[in-house]
Amino acid sequence: MNPIFQTLAELHRKSPLRQRDFTIDYEKFLRLANAADGDARELAEKELRLAESESDGVLKIDRAKKSNLPERIRVSLDGGEAWLYSKCGGTGPAAEREEMSRFFEKSCWIPVPEKWRPAWRVWCLSLAEKARVGSSIQPFTGAKLAELMEAITGVLNWQGESLIRYASARICGDSKRLQSLEGKLVTALLEITGEASLEPFGILHKPRSVMFHGPLVLEIGSETTDFSNLPGPVTLSETNLITATVSTIATLCLTVENEDVFMELAKRNPGIVLIQTSFPGSAVRRLIAALPQMTFLHFGDSDPAGFDILRDLREKTGRNFQPFLMDHRPATQPVQFSKPETEILLRLTANPRMEDLRETLKSILESGDKGRFEQETIAVGEVLEILESRYSGEL
Repeated sequence: MNPIFQTLAELHRKSPLRQRDFTIDYEKFLRLANAADGDARELAEKELRLAESESDGVLKIDRAKKSNLPERIRVSLDGGEAWLYSKCGGTGPAAEREEMSRFFEKSCWIPVPEKWRPAWRVWCLSLAEKARVGSSIQPFTGAKLAELMEAITGVLNWQGESLIRYASARICGDSKRLQSLEGKLVTALLEITGEASLEPFGILHKPRSVMFHGPLVLEIGSETTDFSNLPGPVTLSETNLITATVSTIATLCLTVENEDVFMELAKRNPGIVLIQTSFPGSAVRRLIAALPQMTFLHFGDSDPAGFDILRDLREKTGRNFQPFLMDHRPATQPVQFSKPETEILLRLTANPRMEDLRETLKSILESGDKGRFEQETIAVGEVLEILESRYSGEL
């Protein structure tokens, strides 16, 4: 393969989609082709002149009128691309765009679940048109088209619930491939279905489960499981909760954001339902939904993210979770909010679900200080003392 024309083809490919001839400064091109001086230049200029004479006018060397010195190299819009890439033994961008467009058109007919078929067809045809005109074809840019398309349709057609490495082995033949493609997959799934993760399709990074401690009794059919006397926390799969009836003698449920704090509280549980959670997953939500009417508290960090978790708990469970020990604790040296944290606080103050905490949130925002926000800064003994003093009638 001639390196001079290989360089010219690479520069041509990198240039924007054109409605006119491709041109490049003559001296600049020779420098980029490592042929600016000596024997390399002499050979390159000889090859360019020969190619110009044999190209039927699609390759031209523009020359200055007075000196006749070469000024630029020109590849004609009409026929130049095909000539250049055939000379290099490759396929030009126009042919590649057309091939990609046909690929996406054919993909319209790949079977996907019925509810996604209209959106799937629109998406594929949109990609076909983008490929044809040279627009962005994200998430396929830089990807192997067939491999990524197979992964997308594999996720859409996945049935049941499995961990990602098992699903990856079945879909891709490689247990790690789905994870490496996950960013591109999420982009595609969001455009097609509105879902921004693999979980709604039953492909999980870890099992859906909930960790809890306290006097809970589960009844599944004729079988009863009593967790009341267990000294340590229990991690329960969501599958076990689907058909279960949950009962408890407790009248207070405390969700705890950080796992280490949760573990310490479980050692000295005063008889309440303790649930470990940050933003609640489906298993946590299912357990909370199964609980009877009771007092619901959330003990989390007192920073914007901590209050956002409280907001999420309220919205996704429908329970009136109240903050517990999430008062603003000023720091000796104030820690300023980042821009994203400020945006979270502003969003929370405007959220109807957080109306009862609006003044608290405004006060935190106006302080400009995250303070000693980590819940670990409060000793577990103190947490239990305050819990017992404030809610003695429910313990």
